[in-house]
This record gives sequence, C-alpha cells and structure tokens, in this order.
Amino acid sequence: MNHQLHQPHPNHRPAPVPAPGQVAYDPVSGRTGVVQAVHSVAELLFDHRMTSDRVAFLRPERGGVEWTADAAALRFPADGERTS
Repeated sequence: MNHQLHQPHPNHRPAPVPAPGQVAYDPVSGRTGVVQAVHSVAELLFDHRMTSDRVAFLRPERGGVEWTADAAALRFPADGERTS
C-alpha cells in the first residue's frame, strides 16, 4: 500500500484567483464585486463562518454595500456573470 501524500502533478497549476482590485464572482451570493481585501479568519474580530481560512471583502463595482465571501470560492466572472 502506498502511504505517500498526494503530490500534485508538476504541470498542474491552481486556477488563478482574483486579488484585491480585481473583479470577482461570488458563487454563494451570485454577485460580482471588486475585491477590497483578503484576510485570514484568525485576523478578524467578528463572528464569521467560512469553509476556508481566508475571508474576502467585496464591494459592487459601482459602489454600494460591501459584503464578505469565502476567498477560496471566488473566481473570475465568466461571460454573463458580471452584474451591472
């Protein structure tokens, strides 16, 4: 039995994720917004429930109320996912 840890294929690269200043799609809310910041859960002083250890703060592109999202779930918007 092979007990080695799973090693990613050398040519496998994780999908790029949006960084602060870039537009991201939040699949949980179904909205797009500009990433304002990404922090580890340990840095935050409020009650939050995320499936990963990073929290992203997003704001609608044209202004509005900021929301938090699981940073690991964010991705670049596909055609038709960008909200106006």
